[in-house]
Amino acid sequence: QHYFIQSNLSLSMKTVFMVAAGCVCNIMIAAVFGSFGTYVPYIMGYLRIYQPTLQYSDIALLVALNNVAFNTLSWCSGFMIRSCGIRQTAAGASLCLAISTASCYFALKNYWAFTVITSAVSFFSAIIQATIIVVCMEWGKRHKGTAVGIISFSESIGSTLFSIIGTAVINPNNLPVNKDTGYFDQPEILSQIPLYFAALGVGTLLILLPTSLFISLPDEEDAKDDEVEEYLIDESDDTAFVRSVIDLNPDIEHTPIPGYKLIRQIRISESQPHASYRSQHTQRAVTIEDETFEKETKEEEQGTSWVELFTSVDFYFISLVYSVAKICRTMLYTYYKAYGLTVISSDQFLTMVAVVSNLVNAIGRLLWGALSDRVRSKYLILSAAILGAGAVEATYWCLYSPYSPDILYMLSICLDSVIFASQILFTTCLYTFFGKKDFGVKYGLVRAGPGLAVLAFSILLKYVDIFTGWESMYHSMACLCLVSALISTLLTNHPLTQFK
Repeated sequence: QHYFIQSNLSLSMKTVFMVAAGCVCNIMIAAVFGSFGTYVPYIMGYLRIYQPTLQYSDIALLVALNNVAFNTLSWCSGFMIRSCGIRQTAAGASLCLAISTASCYFALKNYWAFTVITSAVSFFSAIIQATIIVVCMEWGKRHKGTAVGIISFSESIGSTLFSIIGTAVINPNNLPVNKDTGYFDQPEILSQIPLYFAALGVGTLLILLPTSLFISLPDEEDAKDDEVEEYLIDESDDTAFVRSVIDLNPDIEHTPIPGYKLIRQIRISESQPHASYRSQHTQRAVTIEDETFEKETKEEEQGTSWVELFTSVDFYFISLVYSVAKICRTMLYTYYKAYGLTVISSDQFLTMVAVVSNLVNAIGRLLWGALSDRVRSKYLILSAAILGAGAVEATYWCLYSPYSPDILYMLSICLDSVIFASQILFTTCLYTFFGKKDFGVKYGLVRAGPGLAVLAFSILLKYVDIFTGWESMYHSMACLCLVSALISTLLTNHPLTQFK
Protein backbone atom coordinates (compact mmCIF):
# COMPACT_ATOMS: atom_id res chain seq x y z
CA GLN A 1 0.00 0.00 0.00
CA HIS A 2 1.20 3.52 -0.76
CA TYR A 3 1.56 6.14 1.91
CA PHE A 4 -0.02 9.55 2.19
CA ILE A 5 3.24 10.57 3.91
CA GLN A 6 6.55 11.23 2.21
CA SER A 7 8.42 8.06 1.29
CA ASN A 8 11.78 9.60 2.17
CA LEU A 9 10.94 9.74 5.88
CA SER A 10 13.03 7.49 8.09
CA LEU A 11 11.58 4.25 9.40
CA SER A 12 11.40 5.63 12.94
CA MET A 13 9.49 8.73 11.77
CA LYS A 14 7.05 6.61 9.79
CA THR A 15 6.50 4.51 12.91
CA VAL A 16 5.82 7.62 15.02
CA PHE A 17 3.42 8.95 12.38
CA MET A 18 1.50 5.66 12.21
CA VAL A 19 1.24 5.31 15.99
CA ALA A 20 0.04 8.93 16.22
CA ALA A 21 -2.69 8.22 13.65
CA GLY A 22 -3.68 5.15 15.65
CA CYS A 23 -3.90 7.25 18.82
CA VAL A 24 -6.24 9.77 17.15
CA CYS A 25 -8.49 6.92 16.00
CA ASN A 26 -8.55 5.41 19.49
CA ILE A 27 -9.43 8.75 21.09
CA MET A 28 -12.49 9.05 18.84
CA ILE A 29 -13.50 5.44 19.58
CA ALA A 30 -13.43 6.32 23.28
CA ALA A 31 -15.87 9.19 22.65
CA VAL A 32 -18.78 6.73 22.75
CA PHE A 33 -17.70 3.26 23.79
CA GLY A 34 -14.92 4.26 26.19
CA SER A 35 -17.02 6.92 27.96
CA PHE A 36 -20.26 4.95 28.21
CA GLY A 37 -20.10 4.70 32.01
CA THR A 38 -20.38 8.49 32.25
CA TYR A 39 -23.49 8.52 30.06
CA VAL A 40 -25.35 5.61 31.74
CA PRO A 41 -27.33 7.66 34.34
CA TYR A 42 -28.36 10.19 31.68
CA ILE A 43 -29.37 7.49 29.20
CA MET A 44 -31.43 5.71 31.85
CA GLY A 45 -33.29 8.92 32.64
CA TYR A 46 -34.09 9.51 28.96
CA LEU A 47 -35.18 5.93 28.26
CA ARG A 48 -37.49 5.98 31.29
CA ILE A 49 -39.51 8.79 29.65
CA TYR A 50 -40.81 6.18 27.18
CA GLN A 51 -40.37 3.01 29.29
CA PRO A 52 -40.76 3.97 32.99
CA THR A 53 -40.18 0.42 34.28
CA LEU A 54 -36.54 0.24 33.16
CA GLN A 55 -33.93 -0.38 35.86
CA TYR A 56 -30.13 -0.30 35.97
CA SER A 57 -30.10 -4.08 35.53
CA ASP A 58 -31.52 -3.51 32.05
CA ILE A 59 -28.52 -1.34 31.24
CA ALA A 60 -26.31 -4.23 32.41
CA LEU A 61 -27.84 -6.36 29.66
CA LEU A 62 -27.38 -3.57 27.10
CA VAL A 63 -23.72 -3.16 28.09
CA ALA A 64 -23.21 -6.92 27.92
CA LEU A 65 -24.61 -7.11 24.38
CA ASN A 66 -22.37 -4.20 23.43
CA ASN A 67 -19.42 -6.16 24.78
CA VAL A 68 -20.43 -9.19 22.75
CA ALA A 69 -20.39 -7.01 19.64
CA PHE A 70 -17.11 -5.35 20.64
CA ASN A 71 -15.22 -8.46 21.74
CA THR A 72 -16.87 -11.60 20.42
CA LEU A 73 -17.30 -10.34 16.85
CA SER A 74 -13.97 -8.51 16.58
CA TRP A 75 -12.39 -11.59 14.97
CA CYS A 76 -14.15 -10.44 11.79
CA SER A 77 -11.58 -7.66 11.52
CA GLY A 78 -8.85 -10.17 10.66
CA PHE A 79 -10.77 -11.52 7.69
CA MET A 80 -11.76 -8.00 6.58
CA ILE A 81 -8.12 -6.90 6.65
CA ARG A 82 -7.08 -9.92 4.60
CA SER A 83 -9.79 -9.45 1.98
CA CYS A 84 -10.09 -5.64 1.79
CA GLY A 85 -6.80 -4.26 3.10
CA ILE A 86 -5.87 -2.27 6.20
CA ARG A 87 -6.83 1.21 5.02
CA GLN A 88 -10.09 0.15 3.37
CA THR A 89 -11.16 -1.73 6.51
CA ALA A 90 -10.36 1.22 8.79
CA ALA A 91 -12.07 3.80 6.53
CA GLY A 92 -15.20 1.69 5.96
CA ALA A 93 -15.60 0.96 9.68
CA SER A 94 -15.05 4.66 10.49
CA LEU A 95 -17.86 5.71 8.16
CA CYS A 96 -20.24 3.11 9.60
CA LEU A 97 -19.27 4.11 13.15
CA ALA A 98 -20.12 7.76 12.45
CA ILE A 99 -23.51 6.84 10.95
CA SER A 100 -24.47 4.47 13.79
CA THR A 101 -23.41 6.99 16.47
CA ALA A 102 -25.53 9.74 14.92
CA SER A 103 -28.45 7.26 14.66
CA CYS A 104 -28.63 7.16 18.46
CA TYR A 105 -30.50 10.49 18.13
CA PHE A 106 -33.53 8.50 16.94
CA ALA A 107 -32.89 5.18 18.73
CA LEU A 108 -32.97 6.66 22.24
CA LYS A 109 -36.77 6.50 22.29
CA ASN A 110 -36.77 2.71 22.49
CA TYR A 111 -34.61 0.46 24.67
CA TRP A 112 -34.18 -2.35 22.14
CA ALA A 113 -33.57 -0.01 19.23
CA PHE A 114 -30.92 1.75 21.27
CA THR A 115 -29.39 -1.62 22.20
CA VAL A 116 -29.11 -2.61 18.53
CA ILE A 117 -27.62 0.72 17.46
CA THR A 118 -25.08 0.83 20.31
CA SER A 119 -24.12 -2.77 19.52
CA ALA A 120 -23.39 -1.60 15.98
CA VAL A 121 -21.30 1.25 17.42
CA SER A 122 -19.39 -1.31 19.49
CA PHE A 123 -18.83 -3.62 16.53
CA PHE A 124 -17.42 -0.92 14.26
CA SER A 125 -15.30 0.41 17.14
CA ALA A 126 -13.85 -3.08 17.56
CA ILE A 127 -13.00 -3.32 13.85
CA ILE A 128 -11.13 -0.01 13.94
CA GLN A 129 -9.34 -0.80 17.18
CA ALA A 130 -8.24 -4.26 16.00
CA THR A 131 -6.93 -2.69 12.79
CA ILE A 132 -4.97 -0.12 14.79
CA ILE A 133 -3.48 -2.81 17.04
CA VAL A 134 -2.34 -4.87 14.03
CA VAL A 135 -0.76 -1.82 12.38
CA CYS A 136 1.05 -0.56 15.47
CA MET A 137 2.40 -3.96 16.45
CA GLU A 138 3.81 -4.36 12.93
CA TRP A 139 5.46 -0.93 12.99
CA GLY A 140 6.70 -1.24 16.57
CA LYS A 141 7.49 -4.95 16.58
CA ARG A 142 10.76 -4.51 18.46
CA HIS A 143 8.78 -2.97 21.33
CA LYS A 144 5.34 -4.53 20.97
CA GLY A 145 4.31 -4.00 24.58
CA THR A 146 5.23 -0.33 24.52
CA ALA A 147 3.38 0.17 21.21
CA VAL A 148 0.20 -1.40 22.59
CA GLY A 149 0.62 0.63 25.79
CA ILE A 150 0.76 3.89 23.84
CA ILE A 151 -2.34 2.99 21.82
CA SER A 152 -4.22 1.99 24.98
CA PHE A 153 -3.01 5.18 26.64
CA SER A 154 -4.76 7.21 23.95
CA GLU A 155 -8.01 5.37 24.61
CA SER A 156 -7.89 6.38 28.28
CA ILE A 157 -7.11 9.96 27.30
CA GLY A 158 -10.15 9.92 25.00
CA SER A 159 -12.34 8.57 27.80
CA THR A 160 -11.05 11.31 30.10
CA LEU A 161 -11.67 14.05 27.55
CA PHE A 162 -15.19 12.99 26.62
CA SER A 163 -16.23 12.32 30.22
CA ILE A 164 -15.57 16.00 30.88
CA ILE A 165 -17.22 17.15 27.64
CA GLY A 166 -20.26 14.90 28.11
CA THR A 167 -20.98 16.09 31.63
CA ALA A 168 -20.38 19.75 30.72
CA VAL A 169 -22.81 19.55 27.79
CA ILE A 170 -25.54 17.39 29.33
CA ASN A 171 -25.50 18.53 32.97
CA PRO A 172 -23.65 21.89 33.12
CA ASN A 173 -25.46 22.99 36.33
CA ASN A 174 -24.51 19.85 38.29
CA LEU A 175 -28.13 18.93 39.01
CA PRO A 176 -28.55 15.86 41.27
CA VAL A 177 -30.63 12.75 40.57
CA ASN A 178 -34.19 12.59 41.85
CA LYS A 179 -33.80 11.21 45.39
CA ASP A 180 -37.14 9.41 45.20
CA THR A 181 -36.43 7.50 41.98
CA GLY A 182 -32.63 7.55 41.84
CA TYR A 183 -32.69 8.74 38.20
CA PHE A 184 -32.25 12.01 36.35
CA ASP A 185 -35.62 13.43 35.25
CA GLN A 186 -34.89 17.14 34.71
CA PRO A 187 -36.00 18.27 31.21
CA GLU A 188 -32.94 20.52 30.79
CA ILE A 189 -30.69 17.45 31.13
CA LEU A 190 -32.73 14.94 29.15
CA SER A 191 -33.21 17.26 26.17
CA GLN A 192 -29.44 17.42 25.60
CA ILE A 193 -28.81 13.68 25.32
CA PRO A 194 -29.98 12.97 21.74
CA LEU A 195 -28.31 16.16 20.48
CA TYR A 196 -25.04 15.11 22.12
CA PHE A 197 -24.99 11.74 20.32
CA ALA A 198 -25.79 13.42 16.99
CA ALA A 199 -22.86 15.79 17.52
CA LEU A 200 -20.59 12.83 18.35
CA GLY A 201 -21.55 11.22 15.06
CA VAL A 202 -20.66 14.32 13.08
CA GLY A 203 -17.37 14.72 14.97
CA THR A 204 -16.47 11.08 14.32
CA LEU A 205 -17.08 11.56 10.61
CA LEU A 206 -14.95 14.71 10.40
CA ILE A 207 -12.00 13.43 12.46
CA LEU A 208 -11.91 9.64 12.38
CA LEU A 209 -12.56 9.05 8.68
CA PRO A 210 -9.73 11.28 7.34
CA THR A 211 -7.30 9.92 9.94
CA SER A 212 -8.07 6.31 9.02
CA LEU A 213 -6.90 7.01 5.46
CA PHE A 214 -3.33 7.33 6.76
CA ILE A 215 -3.31 3.80 8.22
CA SER A 216 -1.03 1.31 6.45
CA LEU A 217 1.38 -1.56 7.07
CA PRO A 218 5.14 -1.35 6.46
CA ASP A 219 6.06 -2.01 2.84
CA GLU A 220 8.82 -4.44 1.77
CA GLU A 221 11.55 -1.80 1.98
CA ASP A 222 10.60 -0.78 5.52
CA ALA A 223 10.30 -4.41 6.57
CA LYS A 224 13.81 -5.02 5.21
CA ASP A 225 15.15 -2.06 7.20
CA ASP A 226 13.69 -3.62 10.31
CA GLU A 227 14.88 -7.12 9.47
CA VAL A 228 16.00 -9.16 12.44
CA GLU A 229 18.00 -12.37 12.27
CA GLU A 230 17.55 -15.05 14.88
CA TYR A 231 20.27 -17.28 16.28
CA LEU A 232 20.67 -19.93 18.93
CA ILE A 233 23.94 -19.45 20.80
CA ASP A 234 25.87 -21.44 23.37
CA GLU A 235 26.67 -19.25 26.38
CA SER A 236 29.81 -21.27 27.05
CA ASP A 237 31.29 -19.84 23.81
CA ASP A 238 33.63 -17.04 24.84
CA THR A 239 33.93 -15.17 21.55
CA ALA A 240 33.53 -11.39 21.51
CA PHE A 241 30.40 -11.80 19.36
CA VAL A 242 28.71 -14.13 21.83
CA ARG A 243 29.58 -11.94 24.80
CA SER A 244 28.24 -8.84 23.07
CA VAL A 245 24.92 -10.35 22.02
CA ILE A 246 24.33 -11.80 25.48
CA ASP A 247 24.86 -8.32 26.93
CA LEU A 248 22.49 -6.82 24.35
CA ASN A 249 19.78 -9.46 24.86
CA PRO A 250 19.45 -9.89 28.65
CA ASP A 251 15.76 -10.81 28.57
CA ILE A 252 15.75 -13.54 25.90
CA GLU A 253 14.63 -16.93 27.17
CA HIS A 254 16.87 -19.93 27.62
CA THR A 255 15.93 -22.74 25.27
CA PRO A 256 16.47 -26.36 26.42
CA ILE A 257 18.21 -28.20 23.57
CA PRO A 258 19.42 -31.79 24.10
CA GLY A 259 23.22 -31.96 24.26
CA TYR A 260 23.76 -28.32 25.32
CA LYS A 261 23.80 -26.89 28.83
CA LEU A 262 22.82 -23.24 28.23
CA ILE A 263 21.31 -22.21 24.93
CA ARG A 264 19.92 -18.73 24.45
CA GLN A 265 17.74 -17.55 21.61
CA ILE A 266 18.85 -14.09 20.46
CA ARG A 267 17.74 -11.61 17.83
CA ILE A 268 20.23 -9.37 16.06
CA SER A 269 19.38 -6.38 13.90
CA GLU A 270 21.56 -4.17 11.76
CA SER A 271 21.13 -1.28 14.18
CA GLN A 272 22.64 -3.13 17.14
CA PRO A 273 26.27 -2.47 18.14
CA HIS A 274 28.76 -5.24 17.35
CA ALA A 275 26.63 -6.38 14.42
CA SER A 276 29.82 -6.40 12.33
CA TYR A 277 30.94 -9.42 14.31
CA ARG A 278 28.09 -11.38 12.80
CA SER A 279 29.74 -12.07 9.44
CA GLN A 280 33.00 -13.15 11.07
CA HIS A 281 31.69 -15.27 13.91
CA THR A 282 28.32 -16.58 12.71
CA GLN A 283 29.54 -20.16 12.44
CA ARG A 284 31.02 -20.03 15.94
CA ALA A 285 27.92 -18.36 17.42
CA VAL A 286 25.36 -20.71 15.93
CA THR A 287 25.88 -23.93 17.84
CA ILE A 288 22.91 -25.79 16.44
CA GLU A 289 23.92 -27.38 13.14
CA ASP A 290 20.73 -29.34 12.57
CA GLU A 291 19.21 -27.70 9.47
CA THR A 292 15.80 -29.20 10.19
CA PHE A 293 15.68 -27.55 13.60
CA GLU A 294 16.78 -24.18 12.17
CA LYS A 295 14.13 -24.42 9.45
CA GLU A 296 11.41 -25.12 12.01
CA THR A 297 12.62 -22.21 14.14
CA LYS A 298 12.33 -19.79 11.21
CA GLU A 299 8.85 -21.09 10.36
CA GLU A 300 7.67 -20.73 13.95
CA GLU A 301 8.83 -17.10 14.01
CA GLN A 302 5.86 -16.29 11.79
CA GLY A 303 3.54 -18.06 14.24
CA THR A 304 0.67 -20.46 14.03
CA SER A 305 -2.47 -20.07 11.96
CA TRP A 306 -5.66 -19.00 13.72
CA VAL A 307 -7.10 -22.51 13.35
CA GLU A 308 -4.24 -23.93 15.42
CA LEU A 309 -5.22 -21.73 18.36
CA PHE A 310 -7.92 -24.23 19.24
CA THR A 311 -5.33 -26.96 19.78
CA SER A 312 -3.32 -24.86 22.26
CA VAL A 313 -4.00 -25.16 25.97
CA ASP A 314 -2.54 -21.69 26.54
CA PHE A 315 -5.20 -20.14 24.31
CA TYR A 316 -7.95 -21.36 26.65
CA PHE A 317 -6.06 -20.27 29.77
CA ILE A 318 -5.48 -16.79 28.32
CA SER A 319 -9.17 -16.51 27.35
CA LEU A 320 -10.36 -17.50 30.84
CA VAL A 321 -8.12 -15.04 32.67
CA TYR A 322 -8.94 -12.31 30.15
CA SER A 323 -12.66 -12.98 30.70
CA VAL A 324 -12.38 -12.25 34.41
CA ALA A 325 -10.40 -9.05 33.81
CA LYS A 326 -12.97 -7.95 31.24
CA ILE A 327 -15.92 -8.62 33.57
CA CYS A 328 -14.33 -6.57 36.35
CA ARG A 329 -13.26 -3.68 34.14
CA THR A 330 -16.63 -3.49 32.37
CA MET A 331 -18.77 -3.63 35.51
CA LEU A 332 -16.59 -1.24 37.50
CA TYR A 333 -16.51 1.35 34.74
CA THR A 334 -20.15 1.00 33.74
CA TYR A 335 -21.48 1.39 37.30
CA TYR A 336 -18.90 3.63 38.95
CA LYS A 337 -21.31 6.59 38.74
CA ALA A 338 -24.52 4.66 39.47
CA TYR A 339 -22.99 3.05 42.59
CA GLY A 340 -21.38 6.31 43.68
CA LEU A 341 -24.69 8.17 43.43
CA THR A 342 -26.09 5.96 46.22
CA VAL A 343 -23.97 7.98 48.67
CA ILE A 344 -22.39 10.90 46.75
CA SER A 345 -24.87 13.50 45.46
CA SER A 346 -22.53 15.55 43.23
CA ASP A 347 -22.67 14.47 39.58
CA GLN A 348 -19.67 16.61 38.69
CA PHE A 349 -17.57 15.07 41.48
CA LEU A 350 -18.27 11.61 40.07
CA THR A 351 -17.29 12.87 36.64
CA MET A 352 -14.04 14.05 38.21
CA VAL A 353 -13.63 10.51 39.56
CA ALA A 354 -13.85 9.26 35.97
CA VAL A 355 -11.37 11.89 34.77
CA VAL A 356 -8.75 11.08 37.40
CA SER A 357 -9.21 7.33 37.07
CA ASN A 358 -8.90 7.51 33.28
CA LEU A 359 -5.65 9.45 33.59
CA VAL A 360 -4.35 6.87 36.05
CA ASN A 361 -5.54 4.12 33.73
CA ALA A 362 -3.66 5.74 30.84
CA ILE A 363 -0.43 5.81 32.83
CA GLY A 364 -1.07 2.24 33.97
CA ARG A 365 -1.38 1.03 30.38
CA LEU A 366 1.96 2.57 29.51
CA LEU A 367 3.58 0.96 32.55
CA TRP A 368 2.07 -2.49 31.92
CA GLY A 369 3.07 -2.24 28.26
CA ALA A 370 6.66 -1.33 29.11
CA LEU A 371 6.83 -4.09 31.74
CA SER A 372 5.62 -6.69 29.24
CA ASP A 373 8.76 -6.02 27.16
CA ARG A 374 10.91 -6.90 30.18
CA VAL A 375 9.00 -9.35 32.39
CA ARG A 376 7.28 -12.58 31.41
CA SER A 377 3.57 -12.08 30.82
CA LYS A 378 2.65 -15.02 33.05
CA TYR A 379 3.98 -13.30 36.18
CA LEU A 380 2.44 -9.95 35.30
CA ILE A 381 -0.99 -11.48 34.73
CA LEU A 382 -0.78 -13.39 38.03
CA SER A 383 0.16 -10.23 39.93
CA ALA A 384 -2.65 -8.22 38.33
CA ALA A 385 -5.26 -10.86 39.21
CA ILE A 386 -4.27 -10.97 42.89
CA LEU A 387 -4.17 -7.18 43.18
CA GLY A 388 -7.49 -6.95 41.33
CA ALA A 389 -9.29 -9.05 43.95
CA GLY A 390 -8.24 -6.68 46.73
CA ALA A 391 -9.02 -3.57 44.71
CA VAL A 392 -12.57 -4.69 43.86
CA GLU A 393 -13.35 -5.38 47.53
CA ALA A 394 -11.92 -1.99 48.51
CA THR A 395 -14.19 -0.27 45.99
CA TYR A 396 -17.30 -1.80 47.57
CA TRP A 397 -16.43 -1.05 51.19
CA CYS A 398 -15.06 2.48 50.81
CA LEU A 399 -18.53 4.06 50.51
CA TYR A 400 -19.37 2.62 53.93
CA SER A 401 -16.42 4.39 55.55
CA PRO A 402 -17.24 7.16 58.07
CA TYR A 403 -14.11 9.00 56.97
CA SER A 404 -14.42 10.89 53.66
CA PRO A 405 -16.14 8.16 51.61
CA ASP A 406 -16.05 10.36 48.49
CA ILE A 407 -12.25 10.68 48.53
CA LEU A 408 -11.82 7.00 49.37
CA TYR A 409 -14.13 6.09 46.52
CA MET A 410 -12.06 8.14 44.07
CA LEU A 411 -8.86 6.49 45.29
CA SER A 412 -10.35 3.01 45.03
CA ILE A 413 -11.59 3.62 41.47
CA CYS A 414 -8.11 4.89 40.56
CA LEU A 415 -6.61 1.72 42.03
CA ASP A 416 -9.01 -0.39 39.97
CA SER A 417 -8.08 1.58 36.87
CA VAL A 418 -4.34 1.08 37.15
CA ILE A 419 -4.66 -2.63 37.96
CA PHE A 420 -7.16 -3.51 35.24
CA ALA A 421 -5.12 -1.51 32.73
CA SER A 422 -3.21 -4.80 32.67
CA GLN A 423 -5.68 -6.02 30.03
CA ILE A 424 -3.17 -4.92 27.40
CA LEU A 425 -0.96 -7.81 28.56
CA PHE A 426 -3.26 -10.25 26.80
CA THR A 427 -2.52 -8.64 23.43
CA THR A 428 1.26 -8.85 23.82
CA CYS A 429 0.94 -12.32 25.36
CA LEU A 430 -1.03 -13.48 22.33
CA TYR A 431 1.60 -12.11 19.94
CA THR A 432 4.46 -13.66 21.93
CA PHE A 433 2.85 -17.08 22.25
CA PHE A 434 1.41 -17.46 18.76
CA GLY A 435 3.22 -15.02 16.44
CA LYS A 436 2.05 -12.45 13.91
CA LYS A 437 0.48 -14.78 11.35
CA ASP A 438 -3.28 -14.09 11.10
CA PHE A 439 -2.90 -11.83 14.13
CA GLY A 440 -6.06 -9.85 13.41
CA VAL A 441 -8.15 -13.03 13.57
CA LYS A 442 -6.31 -14.31 16.65
CA TYR A 443 -6.81 -10.98 18.40
CA GLY A 444 -10.56 -11.22 17.77
CA LEU A 445 -10.78 -14.86 18.86
CA VAL A 446 -9.04 -14.30 22.19
CA ARG A 447 -11.55 -11.48 22.89
CA ALA A 448 -14.57 -13.60 22.00
CA GLY A 449 -14.61 -15.42 25.33
CA PRO A 450 -14.51 -12.25 27.45
CA GLY A 451 -17.41 -10.76 25.50
CA LEU A 452 -19.59 -13.79 26.20
CA ALA A 453 -18.41 -13.88 29.83
CA VAL A 454 -19.61 -10.29 30.39
CA LEU A 455 -22.98 -11.25 28.90
CA ALA A 456 -23.29 -14.29 31.19
CA PHE A 457 -22.36 -12.24 34.26
CA SER A 458 -24.89 -9.54 33.35
CA ILE A 459 -27.67 -12.12 32.97
CA LEU A 460 -26.82 -13.42 36.44
CA LEU A 461 -27.08 -9.90 37.85
CA LYS A 462 -30.47 -9.34 36.23
CA TYR A 463 -32.27 -12.68 36.62
CA VAL A 464 -30.68 -14.68 39.46
CA ASP A 465 -31.76 -13.43 42.89
CA ILE A 466 -28.59 -14.49 44.71
CA PHE A 467 -26.53 -12.25 42.44
CA THR A 468 -28.70 -9.12 42.51
CA GLY A 469 -27.51 -6.00 44.34
CA TRP A 470 -24.24 -4.11 44.63
CA GLU A 471 -22.82 -6.34 47.37
CA SER A 472 -23.13 -9.58 45.43
CA MET A 473 -21.71 -7.97 42.27
CA TYR A 474 -18.51 -6.75 43.92
CA HIS A 475 -17.92 -9.88 46.02
CA SER A 476 -18.46 -12.10 42.98
CA MET A 477 -15.89 -10.15 40.97
CA ALA A 478 -13.33 -10.40 43.78
CA CYS A 479 -13.77 -14.19 43.91
CA LEU A 480 -13.41 -14.42 40.13
CA CYS A 481 -10.12 -12.52 40.33
CA LEU A 482 -8.73 -15.07 42.77
CA VAL A 483 -9.83 -17.91 40.51
CA SER A 484 -8.17 -16.25 37.53
CA ALA A 485 -4.95 -15.92 39.55
CA LEU A 486 -4.94 -19.69 40.00
CA ILE A 487 -5.60 -20.23 36.29
CA SER A 488 -2.76 -17.89 35.31
CA THR A 489 -0.27 -20.14 37.11
CA LEU A 490 -1.09 -22.83 34.53
CA LEU A 491 0.18 -20.73 31.63
CA THR A 492 3.22 -22.48 30.21
CA ASN A 493 4.80 -19.25 28.98
CA HIS A 494 6.08 -21.15 25.96
CA PRO A 495 4.76 -20.76 22.40
CA LEU A 496 3.05 -23.53 20.49
CA THR A 497 1.99 -25.54 23.52
CA GLN A 498 -0.26 -28.11 21.91
CA PHE A 499 -2.58 -30.83 23.12
CA LYS A 500 -0.66 -34.00 22.27
